[in-house]
Amino acid sequence: MISQEQIDYFAENGYLRYGRVLDMAEVEEMRSALDKVIAIESAGGDDSEVEFKFGHRRGAAMEDVSEEQSKRVITQYVNMFKREPLYERLLHHPVISGVACALLNTPRVRLWHDQIISKPPGDNGHFRFHQDFYLWPLREPRIVTCWLALDDATPDNGCMHVVPGSHKDPRFGLESYAAELAARAAAEAEGREIEESERQKMAYEPAEIGKPVELKAGECMFHHCLNFHATPANVTSRQRRAHVMIFMAEGVRVKLDQSPGHPLIPNFTVGDGEELMGEGFPLSAPESNRWESRN
Repeated sequence: MISQEQIDYFAENGYLRYGRVLDMAEVEEMRSALDKVIAIESAGGDDSEVEFKFGHRRGAAMEDVSEEQSKRVITQYVNMFKREPLYERLLHHPVISGVACALLNTPRVRLWHDQIISKPPGDNGHFRFHQDFYLWPLREPRIVTCWLALDDATPDNGCMHVVPGSHKDPRFGLESYAAELAARAAAEAEGREIEESERQKMAYEPAEIGKPVELKAGECMFHHCLNFHATPANVTSRQRRAHVMIFMAEGVRVKLDQSPGHPLIPNFTVGDGEELMGEGFPLSAPESNRWESRN
């Protein structure tokens, strides 16, 4: 499933190009299930979960939005596992779950959330370098993302670009981030401007400074939640869809003030500082029998 050499590579670089986990028949099933969700959202949307409306256009509701407002750097469909059984089943794929557990050194992982991230031709631009962790209301950076390609992903259509080793660069770590916030708060209180941090300046870097991770449909990569990553614009006539599964080690706690407006907070059944758990954040383990090959 995964070698010690691969685990060591991830620890050093903050990402791992793993390889194939689905065959093309399974990929086609995933695409068809996604098309069903897109059709529902295009027709007006499903409001049964608060996060379903986040990250994409909804039918006629977008007709009066200006062209500038409607531009997106990514299109998202959040928590596909709640919408289509194939996506829920994939959370328990023994390879995906097993690699996530190995990289986090934990016997079980808990889903933070999953999502489709799409860059259709002519619509989505350059998604700037960022670290996912600081966008989430979570306390410990023991979180890994599995990025599964549903289309061949290349630099031309917006494959992932990573900055190797950035997850352990002290300029971008938790202590530096806390110091950055404190300096910003002090500057605001005194009514003065403050120079942007090295972390903030990374957002202006072109995707080309990163290492492209090309994948074939059905292949996946993993990256650490503090790894800087970006995706350039899709300048081709081809789709670039990916299913993203974000797994936490058990014990990761809530930190509301890190991202107080996050769309998943209404689903929390625990308080600030407590371990995040509940039906909306299911557990997965390599030995789970919820995955059954249909080949």
